[in-house]
Amino acid sequence: MKLTLRRYSWVLLLQFALLGVDLLLNAFGPSLVRNRLQTAIFLFVIQDALIITEYLLFTMALHSTCVYQVGASFIILRNCKLFLISITLYFLLSASQHFWIIYQYHHPPGEEKQHWPIGLISLSLGQRIMSVFYYYSFKSTALIMADPRFKEEHLDWIADQLADK
Repeated sequence: MKLTLRRYSWVLLLQFALLGVDLLLNAFGPSLVRNRLQTAIFLFVIQDALIITEYLLFTMALHSTCVYQVGASFIILRNCKLFLISITLYFLLSASQHFWIIYQYHHPPGEEKQHWPIGLISLSLGQRIMSVFYYYSFKSTALIMADPRFKEEHLDWIADQLADK
C-alpha cells in the first residue's frame, strides 16, 4: 500500500485526534475517576490502548514509505529516536501509574479518605513531565513523516542518504 498525500492526511488527522484524547484523559482523568473504580479502569484502559494505537499508526506510516520499501528505514528512524524512547517511557509510566491508582481502590472500607502515597505522587509527576516530551516528540515525528521525500520515489535523495551511511 503506497501512502498517498490523501491517505497520509487521514493518518495524520487520526494521530492528532488520538493525541488530543490522550491529552484530555491525562489532564482530566484523575478528577473524573475519583471514587469510581469501574470508570477508572475504563478510562485507563482507553488511554493505554490509545498510546499503543499511536505507535501502531507510526509503524504503519513508516512501513508504507518508499524509503522503507528500499530497505533504508534507518533514514527515518535516526530522526525518530526521541519519539521511540519517549513513547516507550510514557507508556510504561502511564501503565504503572494506572495500576497503582487501581491498587489504591483496594484499601479497607474503614478509611475516611484515600491519600496518595508520596511514591504515587512522584510517579504521577514523572508521568506528566514525560507526557510533555512525548507530545513534543510525537508532533515532530509526525512532521518528519510528512516529508514528501519519504513518500515518493526520490531515488537520487535516497542514494545520497545511503552514501552518508
